[in-house]
Amino acid sequence: MLSKEQKNSPEIFSVSQLNRSAKFSLEKKFNDVWVKGEISEFTNYRQSGHWYFTLKDENSSISCVMFKFKNSYLKNIPEIGDEIVLKGKLSLFEAQGKYQFIAESLDYAGEGDLLKAFENLKNKLLKEGLFDKSFKKEIPELPMHIGVVTSPSGAVIQDIKNVLERRAPLTRIILSPSLVQGDKAENEIINALTILQEFNKKENLDLIIIARGGGSLEDLWCFNSEKIARKIYALEIPVISAIGHETDFTICDLVSDLRAPTPSAAAEIASQTHSQIVDNIENLEKVISISIKNYLEAKNESFRDTFNVLKKINFNLDQKIFKIDESFNKVVFLQRERFSSKRLKLIKKRTSLRDKNPLIKLSNQKANLKSKKLIFKNVFNNVLSNKKTSFDTLSSKLLAFSPLSVLSRGYTISTKNDELLDKTELSKGDEILTRTQRSHIYSKITKIDEIK
Repeated sequence: MLSKEQKNSPEIFSVSQLNRSAKFSLEKKFNDVWVKGEISEFTNYRQSGHWYFTLKDENSSISCVMFKFKNSYLKNIPEIGDEIVLKGKLSLFEAQGKYQFIAESLDYAGEGDLLKAFENLKNKLLKEGLFDKSFKKEIPELPMHIGVVTSPSGAVIQDIKNVLERRAPLTRIILSPSLVQGDKAENEIINALTILQEFNKKENLDLIIIARGGGSLEDLWCFNSEKIARKIYALEIPVISAIGHETDFTICDLVSDLRAPTPSAAAEIASQTHSQIVDNIENLEKVISISIKNYLEAKNESFRDTFNVLKKINFNLDQKIFKIDESFNKVVFLQRERFSSKRLKLIKKRTSLRDKNPLIKLSNQKANLKSKKLIFKNVFNNVLSNKKTSFDTLSSKLLAFSPLSVLSRGYTISTKNDELLDKTELSKGDEILTRTQRSHIYSKITKIDEIK
């Protein structure tokens, strides 16, 4: 039975209805929230990839979750004790009636403060219409005067100059130097833009490029200035922003008329039409040269055919033929005269190239000869060494079999009439010669004992 108070109540919620209503209210009111704190508990469910953790400060804590499709973009997994900044929404887990924070982005505390400031300024300027495409100025197709705001000592200005000199050599570059990092950079960038603005009153500037190399969020922070954004927005000159690398975005990029991923890319965009015109001129030059060549060849063939026909007709047309040849030569001369400057330029390039190639060929041949000389020297030394070793071996063997070698060991050799004693008959009174290593001994036999 319902009580009287229950009967008079306008509505009685079930637990599920109450939790669902509370969830709807929380998500509606706290849909885009930034929260900062320290991680006190952290669980990474590897199977699902979701992160569940607790964020606390000195007085309170809140349960948080960051799903896989959001945390997979982060480079590092946070740890307990990390100071972080979360962006997301407050929700309620209906099954248990517990509310939690659902994180959509995670940044470490220092960088997170900067990102929050960036988002706040971006939203402010977006509402004011500073980023609207309708206010963007068109980038000129053939900019001849380009102002550049960057550091005069960095590699950026050299990269821009190299690209423009190669693709648009007639373009004039005006550098308005400025710091591109640090506390003083904001005022220097604004001052550099003001200088270009004043220069534009005397000599028209077609385009401004604001450029800097890559860096951390802190390094690029001066380009997230509201003053710089409003200065760029107020300029009458089109602006290309080339700050950092392709993945870096600043307020300067958003308010400029065009964003380039790198400083070199900005220079390529500015010189794109220049480069196309140069290519078109070169292509037209080739087409004209081929057309003239074909025309002259056709005329030559036509004159030759006419000459042959007239020659077959046995009339005295020598003078007419001479006039035809003279006219033909005149046409050829006029055509050659018309394109002499271009042909002269081509001949100079070919001559330069031809002069260079023999040097390279001679250098290669010289290196090859030097290598062969070294190989020949090594082979000759190896052969000579082997022959010497072989000669020493044979000399040792010959010396070992020499009778003189036997004498060096203390033995003697006795002969009678240059014959060994074993090979001749001996008698008492015979004279014999005994040889040692250093002397000849002449002696006479006084006694002979036979060995039995």
